[in-house]
Amino acid sequence: NELLCALAGLEEVEFFLFCRRTRRPTAELSARWGSPPCSTFYRRRRLGVAADVWHGPANRLLYRGPLPCVLTLHDVAPQMGYARDRRRQLGREISRSALVITPSRHSARGIVEVFGLPEEKLWVVAPAPPAAGGPRPPAEVAEVCARHGLRPGRYILHLGSRVWRKNPRAIFGAPRGLLQELDLELAVSGEPRPDEEELTAPLGGRVRHLGYLADEEVPALYTGAAALLFPSFEEGYGLPAVEAQACGCPAVLARAGALPEVAGDAASYCDPESVEDVRRALRRVLEDASYADELRRRGLARPRRSWADVARDHLQVYREAAGLRR
Repeated sequence: NELLCALAGLEEVEFFLFCRRTRRPTAELSARWGSPPCSTFYRRRRLGVAADVWHGPANRLLYRGPLPCVLTLHDVAPQMGYARDRRRQLGREISRSALVITPSRHSARGIVEVFGLPEEKLWVVAPAPPAAGGPRPPAEVAEVCARHGLRPGRYILHLGSRVWRKNPRAIFGAPRGLLQELDLELAVSGEPRPDEEELTAPLGGRVRHLGYLADEEVPALYTGAAALLFPSFEEGYGLPAVEAQACGCPAVLARAGALPEVAGDAASYCDPESVEDVRRALRRVLEDASYADELRRRGLARPRRSWADVARDHLQVYREAAGLRR
């Protein structure tokens, strides 16, 4: 949505939005995109789109026609576990693409390794944090925390899915002992899962499942957290790390995937293979106030891309794909 709105703000580009399902954009997005907000093309109309480039922004093209194609592949990590036919299907879509966009150099290396794509067909375009990001005022933090039964400054935060590569063993294992000792809770997005009961039981009821989170709640949750815990084995980008830094939340990250590339020296790193090392990094952030403050300072000082920057990078890719070098 942020990218679409930023593209709509560029005078140099007109875009058509193809939706697989007949769902209209929200009134808010319609207002931001202008009137008319978009043209929706169904399956039977795709070949007749009068455009210069077709862009598949979410790992699929969903198009077989004459237009030069740009494919965004957000993360190569999930492809590692796909069955052979699924990887073959994605490989065919990559081969049909004039150019491929990916959010990090780490992800680009993975695409070259897994799919054999020539490096000259890859463009690294990092996303931007949400436009409404940044540290939130104490009153807003208190309100959002109260909504979820949290105490500001007294919880460790993890946002995102908890599939195997996100390292649920460390997400729930590293805070063990620290929660009781320091009177903290572990707040995780989503609902309780039966396959996690064995991991959460030793935490003595100090796990708070936040359920679905509205976008406007997330900056306040980062601002009020004692730390972000994000010990993934593999990330193609790691947006929660960037969001946390933008909100002044010290981040404990795995020294793996794209996370060191994305977060730089503004995070506490750990070995995701070792729950003890994750706990060590987490304990330092929680107990060493000067160290946590330094991470906050570094995170807030890191340069931020805007969605207008991201949109202009995409426009450059579209021009390259269409042969319109200017």
